[in-house]
Amino acid sequence: MNKYTEIYYDKGKKPITDYPKKFAEYITKKFDLKNKKILEIGCGRGDFINEFNNLEINCYATDINISSKKNLNKKIIFSKNNILIDKLYFPDNYFDFIYSKSVIEHLEDHENFFSEIKRVLKKNGKLLTLTPDWESQYLHFYDDTTHLRPFTIISLKNIHLLNNFANCSVEKFYQLPIVWKYSFVIIFLKLISFFIPIRSKIKFFRFSKELMLLSIASK
Repeated sequence: MNKYTEIYYDKGKKPITDYPKKFAEYITKKFDLKNKKILEIGCGRGDFINEFNNLEINCYATDINISSKKNLNKKIIFSKNNILIDKLYFPDNYFDFIYSKSVIEHLEDHENFFSEIKRVLKKNGKLLTLTPDWESQYLHFYDDTTHLRPFTIISLKNIHLLNNFANCSVEKFYQLPIVWKYSFVIIFLKLISFFIPIRSKIKFFRFSKELMLLSIASK
């Protein structure tokens, strides 16, 4: 895993875009994160947590690779952590909001992941999880050789409930900011998705076809 970010998120192949900024703004507004204390599990290059931090949110981050720290804004508090086996380096009931993007599908076992997140979340704190949607990505899900567990809407909801999270809801999520603003665009995207080749190099087409799952649950 030490070379994961360098191989799969090489900036030459996947340069930083304005998407993390738009995502951070959208999630901050949707879940009212202003003046909240948030944690990203598995921050990778730091593209997303840096943008949350730019919105003057109190941000923390963890990753299995210590090299992630060099990419983070100085105000972000970082700790090296293997969420499979390590305890999070934070006290109980500490965070208002915790999120992970494209992490849960890499874990063979989820017991420590959920138990540690629940421990450090405040009462009624929120956990947001993003993971590839198996139904729309199954043909290339295993292009990433570190992917272990695919999820559907049903299985993602159930794994939260099995780990004693409440009020869990799951939706299919388009990684296209235009959809967040104009939901009717989804009708058009569903129509064209049948004609889009797998692994399209054009991002608008690719993310019209390849969806994520977004879950939100409460402690």
